[in-house]
Amino acid sequence: MKRRWPGLLAAFVIGAILLPAVLLLLAVTGRLASDARSAPPGWEEAAGEEALEHSLAHRAEGLTNPIAANDSAALSAGMSVYSDNCAGCHGGSSGPSRWGSANFYPRVPQFWQQQHDDLTPAEAFVAIRDGIRYSGMGAWQGMMSEADMWRVANFVSRMHALPPAVDAEWRASAAQ
Repeated sequence: MKRRWPGLLAAFVIGAILLPAVLLLLAVTGRLASDARSAPPGWEEAAGEEALEHSLAHRAEGLTNPIAANDSAALSAGMSVYSDNCAGCHGGSSGPSRWGSANFYPRVPQFWQQQHDDLTPAEAFVAIRDGIRYSGMGAWQGMMSEADMWRVANFVSRMHALPPAVDAEWRASAAQ
């Protein structure tokens, strides 16, 4: 049992002290990538997505959606607000955003191309209202009405399961 302690102590020193010190040294000497064009490594994307999912779920706790999530008129209005304010980064029915899908770090989620079935309207709302740090996603509070933020949140969370009339309207916007 006593022989394990030196190995555990060495692992602790490497993990808790040495590794962060090396990363800090690389950062302050300019040796860590800082450009937005590099593709994020898979581990970084996975860790970021996991942390974001938990953060959005926590921030959305207790929120009540004042707009019926399946109201076709509200979804159509949300689609319009999304097309005007969000599609430039997040892509539209015609395809991904040319620069949002390639020149952002981390990459901007392309909602129409990447299905996000687990995103609730409340989680989308807090992301829209408060923004997301270190991602380029700005906070829309004070720039968009709360009702419009909820309409967009409903639309984004239902984008792959829209009522037929709204879905046809969304797909038709690609041809314009």
